[in-house]
Amino acid sequence: MKIFTAFFLLFNSFLFSQSNNEYEFMGGLKLNGKDDQVISYKIVFSEKEGVISGYSITDLGGDYETKNVISGKYSSKTNSFQFREESIIYTKSKIKKESFCYVNYSGKLNLKSNNPKINDDFIGLYQNKSKCVNGIIQLVGTKSIYKLMNKVNNRIQKSKKIDAQTKEKVNPIKLLDSVNSNVLKSKQNLQMFTKDDKVTFEVHDAGVEDGDMINIYVDGKLFLENYVVMNKPKSFEIPIKNDSVIIEIEAVNEGEAPPNTSDILIKDSTNELKTITKLNKNNKTAIEIVKSE
Repeated sequence: MKIFTAFFLLFNSFLFSQSNNEYEFMGGLKLNGKDDQVISYKIVFSEKEGVISGYSITDLGGDYETKNVISGKYSSKTNSFQFREESIIYTKSKIKKESFCYVNYSGKLNLKSNNPKINDDFIGLYQNKSKCVNGIIQLVGTKSIYKLMNKVNNRIQKSKKIDAQTKEKVNPIKLLDSVNSNVLKSKQNLQMFTKDDKVTFEVHDAGVEDGDMINIYVDGKLFLENYVVMNKPKSFEIPIKNDSVIIEIEAVNEGEAPPNTSDILIKDSTNELKTITKLNKNNKTAIEIVKSE
């Protein structure tokens, strides 16, 4: 939340990208009656013949980060735009699925604008359609945000008034990357929901190979022992025999560049979960794959 706030104050604008009718907005949800609480929020969607499909992420990079499927409608003639969160793809929250509050929005958005944005009311609904919360959704986009960030970063890096440590901390590109990264830390638990009987699990090192070694457990049983994480992905299928399966990742060491990090990708026939584990030696984190109707 602190990273999100700093990022918001620093730029007062958020990422928007458009390619082949694909859009990405970032901003926040301001909840009514919650002491003006603001939760970071992101939507990514495609638009085809007026139909919206994609996903949302709430509490980006936070302890309660949740990714939902979204769907909706858009009219280029009237700029009417509506979407709703339909189902959970994954969540770090420990509350029950039935207690989740889903964002529903209906208003105006001009996707052809050079600076498309949303600043309007939204309502939250439980699965049974009863109201749970309301507030204001604020999403802002600019096509040149990364270009702007690079310009700002260049000014920062060239400044003789700012020391090297501060330059590293306020690097805008790294701030955005940290907000967009789904990091799974020690003792955290993440739930992914699926309708399938199996998922594909893939692990690799997206950075420099530094000897990070991990153990992987499936429902408490050692599945992969002393595996050295490589740039080349290692992939295998994990069946879901009961209502759920728990996958644990344990750091055997911390490699040459601590902490131990692994890029994880879990896919079913419809959705995917991307996360990065960051663990100290002998620490574990867990991902639970839950069968849902």
